[in-house]
Amino acid sequence: MKWTIATVTFRYHLHSYREIIRFAEECGSDGLELWEPHWLRHRSDIRQFASAFPIHAMSAYLDLTDFSLLGWKQRLLDKLDACRELGIPVLRLFSGTLSSSLAVERDWEQWFRRIEGINRVAEPYGVQVAFETHPGTLLDRAAGVDRFCQAISRNGWQQIGINFDAYHVWEFGVNPQSVLDEWHPYIRHVHVKNAAIRTKQFAMSNVYHPSGCFDELRPLGEGQVCIRTVMEGLCRYRYKDAVTLEWFGLPDGTLLKSEIQFLRELTANYKQEVS
Repeated sequence: MKWTIATVTFRYHLHSYREIIRFAEECGSDGLELWEPHWLRHRSDIRQFASAFPIHAMSAYLDLTDFSLLGWKQRLLDKLDACRELGIPVLRLFSGTLSSSLAVERDWEQWFRRIEGINRVAEPYGVQVAFETHPGTLLDRAAGVDRFCQAISRNGWQQIGINFDAYHVWEFGVNPQSVLDEWHPYIRHVHVKNAAIRTKQFAMSNVYHPSGCFDELRPLGEGQVCIRTVMEGLCRYRYKDAVTLEWFGLPDGTLLKSEIQFLRELTANYKQEVS
């Protein structure tokens, strides 16, 4: 696996892109997950250093359940163009802002038609489009993710998959490790984070607020989600792509270095146990 740090960690701090790369290297990271607003604001710097340090995913935004949205295809193409230019293999999106609890059959049908189009458009780019398991979206409970996986398989969508966020899957009320049996063929990217309780501090309204509160967040080994079993499950299914440490607190180099080391040791220990 490849261990990456999300540049969204630096969303409210004055660091150049070169400084973020140096920070990530010192933490032992294998690369970055690029937050789309960083790309939109600092294109020249990112272009200059794109070959110096790998970017394994772009975390971007496009409300694909707003079926009145005009120009969504061009917005998608802009994101795919950026991925191709920077050599990014995965584009992370959300399904949209419609919760599965509010969606009717027609919503799913319209969304799947859009996914069919996205798969077709993304193919010549060679980019995987991964939709995150996330509250308030079509993929906010296990049944919705199951339905999505079945549609990927049924339609043969080669460029479409899941961004598996272990904490958010735990919020669904299921063990993240247990659903890997069904979902692992469709996972294209992984997010790991943790918290002391079932917190609202990962909500976008808090994460992107300048005075957001993050006191309930915890290191990976100390929160409610058993990251160890999640990583063991990914190892068992030979997942080899990127795992992003999605840290929303202050950019603490000591903490992030410890987290990357924690992940490396978990997977190393698993390999030793099964060898």
